[in-house]
Amino acid sequence: MINRKLFCLSLIGLVLSFSGCKMPTKTNLGHNSSLIPATASEEQIVKLAANIAPSPRQLSWQEMEFTAFFHFTVNTFTDREWGEGTESESVFNPTNLDAKQWVKTAKDAGIKLVILTCKHHDGFCLWPSKFTEHSVKNSPYKNGKGDVVKEVAEACKELGMKFGVYVSPWDRHDKSYGDSPAYNIHFQNQLTELLSNYGDIAEVWFDGACGEGANGKKQIYDWKSYYSIIRKLQPNAVIAVMGPDIRWVGTESGYGRETEWSVVPVSAQSVEDISANSQQKAGDGAFVPTGDMQIADLGSRAVISAAKGLVWYPSEVDVSIRPGWFYHATEDLQVKSPETLLDIYFSSVGRNSLLLLNLPPDRRGLLHENDVHSLMSFRKAVDDIFTTNYVSGAKITSDSQLGKQKADFCIDNDNKTWWAAATDKSTATLNLQLTGNKTFNVLMLQENIQIGQRIEQFVLEGWVNNEWTKLTEGTTVGYKRLIRFNTVTTDKVRLRILKSRLNPTLSSFGLYLNLPEVTITPQTAAFTDKMEVSMATSDPNASVYYTLDGSEPDSKSLLYNSPITLDKQTNVKAVAIRKDGVQGFVRSSIFSKSKYGISLKNAPDLKYTGGGPLGLIDGIKGGFNCADGRWTGFNGKDMEAIIDLKENVSMKNVSVGLLQDTKSWIFFPSKVEVFLSYDGITYTSVGFEDIAPASEIKPVERKDVNITFCAREARFIKVVAHNFGRIPQWHIGRGESAWLMADEITFE
Repeated sequence: MINRKLFCLSLIGLVLSFSGCKMPTKTNLGHNSSLIPATASEEQIVKLAANIAPSPRQLSWQEMEFTAFFHFTVNTFTDREWGEGTESESVFNPTNLDAKQWVKTAKDAGIKLVILTCKHHDGFCLWPSKFTEHSVKNSPYKNGKGDVVKEVAEACKELGMKFGVYVSPWDRHDKSYGDSPAYNIHFQNQLTELLSNYGDIAEVWFDGACGEGANGKKQIYDWKSYYSIIRKLQPNAVIAVMGPDIRWVGTESGYGRETEWSVVPVSAQSVEDISANSQQKAGDGAFVPTGDMQIADLGSRAVISAAKGLVWYPSEVDVSIRPGWFYHATEDLQVKSPETLLDIYFSSVGRNSLLLLNLPPDRRGLLHENDVHSLMSFRKAVDDIFTTNYVSGAKITSDSQLGKQKADFCIDNDNKTWWAAATDKSTATLNLQLTGNKTFNVLMLQENIQIGQRIEQFVLEGWVNNEWTKLTEGTTVGYKRLIRFNTVTTDKVRLRILKSRLNPTLSSFGLYLNLPEVTITPQTAAFTDKMEVSMATSDPNASVYYTLDGSEPDSKSLLYNSPITLDKQTNVKAVAIRKDGVQGFVRSSIFSKSKYGISLKNAPDLKYTGGGPLGLIDGIKGGFNCADGRWTGFNGKDMEAIIDLKENVSMKNVSVGLLQDTKSWIFFPSKVEVFLSYDGITYTSVGFEDIAPASEIKPVERKDVNITFCAREARFIKVVAHNFGRIPQWHIGRGESAWLMADEITFE
């Protein structure tokens, strides 16, 4: 979705001026930013950073925690991610558009604001713009009388939701694009329409796409004028990503940094730096991308000490509930699971960021049932976890406090009140005596960011076996920090703040119990005789229930007491259910019995073993997720497999299943070869297939390579899949080793 290939700005003069600050005549530019005097020491810079805080609009934005994107335009109907700008308006024709269904679904999921892609890179406008014919007014939708922006805005108003607009400066349709003065006026006009006619706008979302237009030219965007229009017409709106208020986290995986500072060097607001990174990132977080300007360390003492200025520039984590940003029917079975969404929530909202989740409407104009089901299941999980705070009623003390900012304010269920350590303290200890033994495994902390972000390092300890035991630890807190750890039962805990920029503050402190988890061991495997399978939960108040026929387990299913022995292919599903009725996510493992043998010349990566070599011939195909336990993965290596059929078998076709996910650096092999043998020593080639290399980021794709030949007998089948090799220059991972993923090998 996001391609940030752009331009430069005068950082301090332009970006800071539009963050709500005037140009400096003194060192302090305003509450949410500051220049650093050339003579400032590290200690002085750290103190300066600790006192930088969000503007009112930034604070209001952060407090929403969870927002949504609606990606919807002609791409929905052409089955593309990026349009060319040449699409006929007639293709846009949703049959049952219900904006209220979109907004209500989002609200029911706990989302506070929705952002509509009012105009994407193709230039098609979802409102009847007076400044282009390439809009909904010339589509069949409502006979040209439709206005999708109005429908979504009105649904938001009716349901008490905030509304935001995404509008792409890149316009592949408009002929003036590339003629800087003329197009900038055109874009200003369209932006003015959006900000004048649809009520309150809470967020304006710009990405950095700056490709060529219809005339083959690129545009020089007049960002200063765009920002001025927004500040004039919608003064409470934040300007996100390619703007001064909100920072893109740096990936589209849904995962923020373990250490996330909202106070960063002024240079982090450089649109040139942001635009240097596109969406060519590891899609599932399995592989670490390189060359990312959004580096792991954006705000440490070392980084800010080298800066010329500092600014409050908080992180937004954007991710789609599907592999793509627009709806594709081929992705209906690739919707992120509730468990994945929960993990993303902990890794975004729980890491001092806001989560922006994309929910793409389908061609009917509805959010698809699969997306809605996953989203609502995720919401239930969040509610189940955070309903009971086990510090409620506890007695809390601190080793210091500032004036009347007492420790009790941490646990009063009001994050507008806060505890603060004494002014001269950069460390602190908070002791909690709970109301009795409590079982928990989730920590929640919130700083009072209205006066700055300060905590740099902390550790949570529990009184276990008559001694203080470390339960978990972390670095930054910021608006909110959520950490899961091993389950513990105790009546005493303490939080030690080991390092802070000035005296630390806390507005909220919570201990919660995660959903009960069940593990199935082994996770998945193929076997030749019998297989023993065990299940377990670490929750002392939960029991495990399971089924062996693939049906969903519940409290009426088989109760697990001891390992079970399998002698045939079995789909084991298990769930942990607590005494209070709260249940965790269902785990599923398929165990296959194989009558053949298989060996691999090159060992697969330990993260992607597919349950062992037999997983390649167990008859169960991997899905669209490389981490589903079915795929066998090789990083920079060929796959060479030899299958022993135990006897001569007549065959005429061998099929090899492959996965390509270029976002995650997974490429189809360059070539697949098949050989047959009677004795396992002498092999004869029976065919091969060359595979054209990918030339751009594409949706996840599965492919079966079928090698067909004249029928012949053989006992041994050798399959060689030649690794793609080095990742090509067009990819962010250029020069790195490509991944090869295989599953399943069959013959007939």
